[in-house]
Amino acid sequence: MGTAGECMVGYVYDGDTVELECGGRDQTARLVGFDTPETKDPGCEAERALGEKAKKRLREIIANSDVSYRRLGHDKYGRKLIRLTADGVDVGDTLIGEELAVAYTGGSRINWCVKLGAQ
Repeated sequence: MGTAGECMVGYVYDGDTVELECGGRDQTARLVGFDTPETKDPGCEAERALGEKAKKRLREIIANSDVSYRRLGHDKYGRKLIRLTADGVDVGDTLIGEELAVAYTGGSRINWCVKLGAQ
């Protein structure tokens, strides 16, 4: 998909998780600063549908942009934490602006089904 320094952004798992292909070694990376709805184990159909839109949009952004990232450590699951930019714009800001994500700095995630009125 998009090249980001010494690594290439490969598979997009969902709107805030990607695979980094780094010299033959693949690593999962969590994008920081925002949260998108779940696609793997959503709480409701509305969450799954919006999560699929976020995933599709992230794929579009990466495919058509100059991609770079900044490493910010690892999370409790061993994933790299990265801030991903496309053409110099934070992808989280783009997805939040398009209402496909919400700002997230840690702690409890929002309940997407409540937010979407699909409880």
